[in-house]
Amino acid sequence: MAESALKFTWAEQIVCVIARDLRDEDSVQVGGARHDIPYAAVSLARLLYAPDMTIFTTSLFWNPELPPLRHSGQLASAFTLMADAKGSGYDIFESSEKGVATVFFYSGLQIDRYGNINLHFVGDPRDPVIRGPGVVNPSRGVSAKRFYIYAMRHEKRTLVEKVDFISIAGHIDGPDGRRKAGIKTSGPGLCVTPLAVFDFDESTKAMRLKSVHQGVSVEQVMENTGFQPIIPREVTVTPPPTAEELELLHTRIDPDGVLRR
Repeated sequence: MAESALKFTWAEQIVCVIARDLRDEDSVQVGGARHDIPYAAVSLARLLYAPDMTIFTTSLFWNPELPPLRHSGQLASAFTLMADAKGSGYDIFESSEKGVATVFFYSGLQIDRYGNINLHFVGDPRDPVIRGPGVVNPSRGVSAKRFYIYAMRHEKRTLVEKVDFISIAGHIDGPDGRRKAGIKTSGPGLCVTPLAVFDFDESTKAMRLKSVHQGVSVEQVMENTGFQPIIPREVTVTPPPTAEELELLHTRIDPDGVLRR
């Protein structure tokens, strides 16, 4: 495959991968402390791929007009006069318990081979090496039909064999992990990193290398992954952002260049 002459960042690549996978029938919640990638992905999907999907924010504005991306976890004031409806604080947790959101997004301090995510601590819980932000409402990982994992770094200390603490359950320990835990939803669909895209093998529920990003080799992915993912015989190259996608990102979704920093 010839390399694209277009210039883009790894964050923009992740945004485009997720945006292309969203669907009109999805009900997507977007927001959080590090919202820039999912927010941009939802914005791009609404413009190009899934114009009829339902969107609501963590502050429960329903189908808001999505203003340009800002490097802030709270955009509530921008949505106030541009949404179909506004829910209450009670509604935020009620909607998660009832599975109103069919799609959600998570990053993590650690992500393991089964898509389990650690957002709490690394190391001994009594004396951790790193303390994470935790999770305000972990029920989205259980009640949403599927969720996307996006890693901010692709390195062995992030993509690990086994997380030190499960903040959000992926497939737990294999194909029956969620079922044995009483979880009825499908869990993680894709894990997208600065180097590659992973999906999950149907029979084992272990991560499988789906594609490598432009200019990245399978060997480079393996050297920076702390576990052995499933490697198919042929690994494709992730389709890079198109000129249309980049135009929308640069002019309408992210004119301040949050994803280009």
